[in-house]
Amino acid sequence: MRRPTHAELQGKILKARRKIAEGDWLAAEVRKLLPELELLDLWTAEEQTKALEIAVNEIRPEDYVGQRPPQRSYEEACKGAELFAFAWESRHMAKRLYLKFCLVKDTLYVVSFHEDKGRKEEETS
Repeated sequence: MRRPTHAELQGKILKARRKIAEGDWLAAEVRKLLPELELLDLWTAEEQTKALEIAVNEIRPEDYVGQRPPQRSYEEACKGAELFAFAWESRHMAKRLYLKFCLVKDTLYVVSFHEDKGRKEEETS
């Protein structure tokens, strides 16, 4: 079986939606995530949570761009957890975004959230 399946991805997205709606998320590595959020002009915790809430409500299982099976995290806070990466055209932010997160027990860790530059570079070369 090729993992993650569509149903598995849908389940991860739904759990991420619930956790972010509750404001219950953590940065896997603050020194990495904070500069990414600032580049998106997201400075306050409220702005960051709202943008993440919008993002997880936009992504679909079809937007999954991670490895199959999912790669494992090396960040200390969530070491060994499976990583779920998505790239999509955000209607709200009017740009292509990339979001990577993992779940450890009942904790949602945001590993990365930034503009997806990979696709633009591929399209122009």
